[in-house]
Amino acid sequence: MFVLFFLLWLLMTGEVTVHACLWGLAVSAAMTWFCWKFLDYRMSLPRPGRLWGWARYLVRLLAEMLKAGFVVMRLVYTRGRNMRPLLVWYNTPLKADRERVILANSITLTAGTITVTAEDGRFCVHALDASLAEGIEDCDFQRRLEKMEA
Repeated sequence: MFVLFFLLWLLMTGEVTVHACLWGLAVSAAMTWFCWKFLDYRMSLPRPGRLWGWARYLVRLLAEMLKAGFVVMRLVYTRGRNMRPLLVWYNTPLKADRERVILANSITLTAGTITVTAEDGRFCVHALDASLAEGIEDCDFQRRLEKMEA
């Protein structure tokens, strides 16, 4: 967590000088201590195999975001006002809250779909067109998260 705070500090300051780095180290140490002491937040690094799985998931998410953007552009330009918005309710087999949140955010990040609610493994997803909602109950994101969860 300390490293993430320090990188965020450097990103926000916009410069890498001795002065900025020293202040960044101090502020990052204080923020890390605060999170551990008062928020009881511990961050552990995943195993290398899981880290590789998350990297592959992120690459797949970026590819799907790009592909969905082109699909939505095509829908808007060809169908226009003839799109059929749809709400889809379904239950996800994911057990952990972290994976459920990642799935909900992954669905929302892909163009044309938004996760409206995600409670107790029950998702409500709004799709810009019915064609975008096809197969969302068993999407690639969910299968990959199930595999990483096991």
